[in-house]
Amino acid sequence: MSRPPQRKPSRLTPKTLAEGAVRLAEADPVLRKIHRKFGPPPLLRRPATYATFVHIILEQQVSVESAKATFDRVVGTCQSELSPRAIRDLGDQRLRELGFSRQKARYALALADACLAGDFDVDALTRLDDEAVRSQIVAQLGLGNWSADVFLMMALQRPDILPVGDLALVKGIQEIDQTEYESRQQIADRAESWRPLRSIATRMVWQWYVHQRGRDIF
Repeated sequence: MSRPPQRKPSRLTPKTLAEGAVRLAEADPVLRKIHRKFGPPPLLRRPATYATFVHIILEQQVSVESAKATFDRVVGTCQSELSPRAIRDLGDQRLRELGFSRQKARYALALADACLAGDFDVDALTRLDDEAVRSQIVAQLGLGNWSADVFLMMALQRPDILPVGDLALVKGIQEIDQTEYESRQQIADRAESWRPLRSIATRMVWQWYVHQRGRDIF
């Protein structure tokens, strides 16, 4: 018996993001306040490529601005695209000269090796459901749930991702709600009513968070 065709995973678009923001604003008073002030949040696209994983690795536990500066230096150094082969050719010492920590250079090189060996196929992630994507990503050295969340939200544009390990989301929702949530589970419980649009709600919280700090959103 033939298997039924798999449904293609859904992706956010500017239209569905704007429509979803309206729905969330109607359902949640906190998000309504954000939406009235700022309108729909930006889509925040990144390419679904190895280079985006390098960018995500650089963003771990440092400011967005610092990570972007290092990422831009690496991109500028590569003769072509920032590919697994380009990173492998740069090697540990050159990556560290460009601003990678020893640990992050190790992660980027390990992921490059996995891609070159065919053990990790970035292109294939676009065809997998959210949990399968997460499973593939967290199996790689140095990539955990937060890294998977960022890739799912920004590169694959999946609509219902809640990055409970993201500092801007956690601090933002605590400040907006004027409540100290003591655990990630409490954040997840707070966001339960945002299903199936938690990626959009997260963008709305980010939108408020960065504005409070006088910054552009990522």
